[in-house]
Amino acid sequence: MINANKYKYYFILGAGRSGTKFLRDILGSSSNIAIIPYDVGYVWRFGNENYPHDEFTPDMLTVSIKEFIRNTLPKLIEKSANKSSPSILIEKSVPNTLRPAYIQSIYPNARFVHLIRDGRAVTESAMRLWQAPPERGYLLKKLKYFPWENYQYAFKYIGNILKGKLSSNRGQQTWGPLYKGIQEDVKSLPLEIVCARQWQKCVENSKTQLADINSKNIIEVHYEDLMKDSTSLHSICNFLGIDDSKTVIDLYDAKVVRSNTQKWKKSLTSQQLDLINQEIGELNNSLGYE
Repeated sequence: MINANKYKYYFILGAGRSGTKFLRDILGSSSNIAIIPYDVGYVWRFGNENYPHDEFTPDMLTVSIKEFIRNTLPKLIEKSANKSSPSILIEKSVPNTLRPAYIQSIYPNARFVHLIRDGRAVTESAMRLWQAPPERGYLLKKLKYFPWENYQYAFKYIGNILKGKLSSNRGQQTWGPLYKGIQEDVKSLPLEIVCARQWQKCVENSKTQLADINSKNIIEVHYEDLMKDSTSLHSICNFLGIDDSKTVIDLYDAKVVRSNTQKWKKSLTSQQLDLINQEIGELNNSLGYE
């Protein structure tokens, strides 16, 4: 039987395409850390499967929902023969960026790594994901991690993918975190505005809700700093309290790719960039992105 109480729980928060997967996988090389290798939004949706967005609030929690999530997450960790007894569990489902307070109500001692990336870069990258066909191999692997107690959401998840594949109407399918009103936006707004707004809602929700949590339980890191050198990663390792940070840094040095950080400058048209800046320019500037 899995002992859910043996772990310290850390959650990586970041809008989709902000580098959360890269960070999770790099940190997962530590012998102290167990990771859940896929986003598991369906676990967090237990009991609220039909809710139209991901902006969950603590008052939506029940005892059974808390127990399900607490009991399920440890069952989904990546198994490794080199890790006999990891003490830290790291999870990074992107929709959680819209609901840190919900997570903190389930895990009062949770700690958070908030990863922020230039909203223009996120928007450009997200636009490509919205329009790309689902990766069949990835989806099949991810289905192995479905806790089938939550079969209602599993069928809904699969159905959403099939609708998107069978329909040329983008409004039939969404990608990434569901902010309030996203279903209406995809029907009437250009994709670049929807993706920009998606990034904005994720950043704003996280920063607002994390402000009400003890600051010692939070570290904020910019993706651009993470890509530049290992300084930010050293800070994260210290925050996690792991004792084999050299293993993490060595893998980072082997895996980091810096060539895509400015891809948005060539990929976005001037018209698209104008629309994006109108939507998120003020927030982007406040975060230090000129």
